[in-house]
Amino acid sequence: MGLKKRIVLSFALFLFVSTGVTEMLGIGKTCVFSSVKMQVIKSGEPVRNAQVIRRWEWNELKEEKTVTDEHGYFSFPAVFESSVSRLLPIELVIAQGIYIIDEGEENRIWSNSKRKPEENAEYGGRSIDLICELKDEKVLIEDYGSLMVTMCQLNKDGEK
Repeated sequence: MGLKKRIVLSFALFLFVSTGVTEMLGIGKTCVFSSVKMQVIKSGEPVRNAQVIRRWEWNELKEEKTVTDEHGYFSFPAVFESSVSRLLPIELVIAQGIYIIDEGEENRIWSNSKRKPEENAEYGGRSIDLICELKDEKVLIEDYGSLMVTMCQLNKDGEK
């Protein structure tokens, strides 16, 4: 391929990406974090009005915040992003984490490396519906195609 063709193709690709066309067309659309529903408890009692932070890093670090209700529940909707990098033959790795502010300290209660673009891939097709006891020890889970560290357990009602 000649230099002139390469320059024209590179410029066309740049315009295609920079104008948001890839996102509008859903090209490279990826679920970077599936929806989350969780109850947070401490010594069996609901953790009320605690700040919760959900972070993920794919192309850049992003986060969302919410607060637990009077029963210790919170939720986040699924997050989708598009990137031309999904069209390249590279491995997908999205760092994910859920943190809670407990007694003034930020505590990571769930972390994962998402490796598949589909929604609910974190738990092999199950939704992220968890119960988290803050007094429990963190455990390493290797059952779903990546390494997950958490003190939370799947809510049995959330199974498929």
